Amino acid sequence: MSARIHFCCKLLIAAVVLCWLPVLSLTMAGQSVSTHAPLGMVSDWSHHHLLYPDSKDFFLMAQLQSDPRWMQNWVLRHPEAWWPEGYSPQGAGSRRDWSVSLGSATFEPQFDSTFTFTIGTETGYGTLALTSQGSGAYLATAGSVTVTGTGDVGTFPLYPGGPATIASPNGAFDYNNLVYPAANPSLDGEGLLFNDGGGLENNIWGNSASNYSFYTGSSAGTYPIAITTSGSFVFNLASAPDPGGAQVYPAKFVFDVTKAPSCANDFVVIGIPNSPGVGGSGNATGQANILGFNNLYSNAASSGYCTTTGPTVKFAYASGAGQVPGSLVISQSGLQIGYIENLASSSYFHALTLGTTGGNGTSATAPVVPGTGNNAVDQRVLLSPDGGTTNQASTNSPFVFYTLNDANDVAYATTYSTASGGSGYLYKINNVFNGSAPALVWHAAINAIPSAPVYDRVSNKVFFTDSQGRIDYVLDSGASPSVVYGSIVASGTTSENPVIVDSTHQMVYASFNTNGSNAIVVQAPTSMASTVFVPVGSGNTTYTGPYSPDFNNAWYTGSGTPLMYVAGTGTGALPTLYSVGFNGSGVMNGSATSSTALATGAADSSPVSEFYNAALSVDFLFVAVTNGCIATTEGGTAGCIMSLNITSGFPTVNAGTTALAAAGGASGIIVDNDSTLAQNSNIYYATKTGGTLVKATQSGLQ
Repeated sequence: MSARIHFCCKLLIAAVVLCWLPVLSLTMAGQSVSTHAPLGMVSDWSHHHLLYPDSKDFFLMAQLQSDPRWMQNWVLRHPEAWWPEGYSPQGAGSRRDWSVSLGSATFEPQFDSTFTFTIGTETGYGTLALTSQGSGAYLATAGSVTVTGTGDVGTFPLYPGGPATIASPNGAFDYNNLVYPAANPSLDGEGLLFNDGGGLENNIWGNSASNYSFYTGSSAGTYPIAITTSGSFVFNLASAPDPGGAQVYPAKFVFDVTKAPSCANDFVVIGIPNSPGVGGSGNATGQANILGFNNLYSNAASSGYCTTTGPTVKFAYASGAGQVPGSLVISQSGLQIGYIENLASSSYFHALTLGTTGGNGTSATAPVVPGTGNNAVDQRVLLSPDGGTTNQASTNSPFVFYTLNDANDVAYATTYSTASGGSGYLYKINNVFNGSAPALVWHAAINAIPSAPVYDRVSNKVFFTDSQGRIDYVLDSGASPSVVYGSIVASGTTSENPVIVDSTHQMVYASFNTNGSNAIVVQAPTSMASTVFVPVGSGNTTYTGPYSPDFNNAWYTGSGTPLMYVAGTGTGALPTLYSVGFNGSGVMNGSATSSTALATGAADSSPVSEFYNAALSVDFLFVAVTNGCIATTEGGTAGCIMSLNITSGFPTVNAGTTALAAAGGASGIIVDNDSTLAQNSNIYYATKTGGTLVKATQSGLQ
């Protein structure tokens, strides 16, 4: 069968599948839903983790095509078949079309830590929650110190602030709440600030390995305890970085891929890893933890398809009381979003019906509560095996299994506790997007910290990695399923990154930051009968990468040389791009075929995102680094995001590589389409520091 006939058959099969999809006819949370269901398309984190490469096995393809996720993946890879205007190659170049603030958001990996100190007669211990700032610096965002002797004895919470040096509330100290685990001392000359709420401030800092200070002050020049002397400050990372590694993705919804883009209805949404507040009632300023934008296809010159000068806030919600640190999912209709709210000792799965009347928030710092002054409906279920508060946190992303309409969609979610070496649970949730309150169907106990889950319909298994370096699964059958643990493939590893499932060929891919020697990517059949791994740099415990790999267009189409691309660690923690080939049976080779540095020094990288532009016949790969970008950008060589051409094989990466500055690097990257309408072919990502959501037109995607 010729390639042309094969493509036409695929297009015909896709059209048949899409034509018989039932229309929506239901009422959700008091909102009438049109009986005409346009062909909406979702692109979120999960579309990078459940993949459907083409196959010449038509019986297999017929099975896959009954899954709405196959349809969404097919549309993402064949946008030119659906976008209703013609195509012609556009000029190359990179530009940032808009960048909008997400308030005080930061998307860095989070760590738990402990410390002890002996400074003169002052002794004590404490805990800190840390987020990476790059270049070896970590910002303390929460925690406490317990002073055991001899002055100011008691427990005092961390006072938030930093990473820039600022004055303490009473003016007694300057502080920045930064620590440096790899350095000695692990504090700098500004140090950590703790406040008892009663007028006294405690500051701990150090400016050499033998000079630490513990001060207690009430105002500038007033120090009941003033000690500068030799001592020790012992700092330890008490646990692994939170699962997910802060590699959050925005989520994009296209209202109808069979019609012209919609400025009003197409939107991008992102969760914010900050506790929310709506201002007033004790909150000096507000902060959203759910933020969505429309009028996406615009720019500052008002010359885009949408004539605004940038995006418009579609909704800004303060949902619950906790952070939303993981990626979100969007319903097939675009009327609802699902996400996990994380608190210190509990977590909730939310199904939020977006408001259409009243005020739904105007900015990241002017959010509203869902259902207050609007018709949004925020329903949630506690992620707990016994219905109580069981110290089950979750910084993971939920995975939604789409059915033929929103009525029967189910979600899978994981929680964890770092106590006693780590443990967790996997949950199945129903009533996800049908307007009813979500409810737990079953839970399965896990004897390690799990990653976010990925469900594969063909094998009926939910896959995840764990903190013992395994790839595990739960077979979704029966009311009380149990975990099937894989063999340890990365002994001593601490990363829990979600797997990628090739549903067509029934293969699972997982990445680990170290197996004791190397950072690795592992391939295994869904049966877990065997494993193959490839080293992609030296093992490291500073970062949790390598993150999600992706594959070239040949891997998806079966035409050409299939390759996997991944941003590994090189030597030490040097971000390095690798390509890995496959043998004739589709088994991953045991060594990389090519590699090139992405930065000039130690840094973290983002997951890689591939996109084939059919209009240009160009295969693009997008990747970001947190610091030391090897390409020259308008921001110098700090954090950046790069666009690489992998059409003819492994790319050249140098100072002339197409790149844009990205403060602190970039989150996961979402690509929408290859439309030729103005401002309609974009990538979306969040900067890890500075807290901005960015739309950029990249290297001919116009």
